[in-house]
Amino acid sequence: MNAIRQIVEVKDHKLNIELPENFDSEYAEVIIFAKDESFDFEISEEEKELMLERVRNAKPENFVAWRDVRGKYL
Repeated sequence: MNAIRQIVEVKDHKLNIELPENFDSEYAEVIIFAKDESFDFEISEEEKELMLERVRNAKPENFVAWRDVRGKYL
């Protein structure tokens, strides 16, 4: 399944969605939600550094392969 998430500007009650070259399906299902203006996607520098520190200190044996997770939950 291909999934693309985009935040696009609405102009005159119209949307313009540009798909990547590798999206080769003949049809696409489109679900539209109004963007919640109060939701902030920004991550502070402090939070970024904390995440990077946790990744640096992580043990490789604690990671699970994506194909194993996908097979179990999807």
